[in-house]
Amino acid sequence: MKKTFSLLILLFTVISCGPSDVIVNIYGASEYNCTTKEFRILKPMPMLSFLKPKKWYTRDEFHEANYKEALEPYKDLAMSEETLSEVLPKPEISDAFFNEFTMKVDCENPKDIKF
Repeated sequence: MKKTFSLLILLFTVISCGPSDVIVNIYGASEYNCTTKEFRILKPMPMLSFLKPKKWYTRDEFHEANYKEALEPYKDLAMSEETLSEVLPKPEISDAFFNEFTMKVDCENPKDIKF
C-alpha cells in the first residue's frame, strides 16, 4: 500500500512538472504566449477596446473581436456586404495591429519587455 501511494505521488509530481508555456510580459500592460502564439491585455486599454482583459486571443480570434467591434455601429443600418467590406477591418489590418503590439517579443530569447 505504501509503495502504491508513493508511486502515485511520484507520478503526479512528474505530470505537474511538465513543459509550461513561455509568456513574455509587454510593458506590464499585455502578454504574449510564445508557446501558443496568443496575446492578451492585462487591463482595459482604449486602443484595444475590443479585447477582454486577461483573455487569450489567437490571431484569428483577435481579428474576429476587432471585426465585431467595428461592425457594431453598422449592424442596424441597411448596407450592402460590399459597402461593409470597405469600412470593416480586413484580416491583414488586424494582423498588422496584432504584430504592432507583439513586435518587440523575441520568442527565441524570451525576456519581459520593460520601459
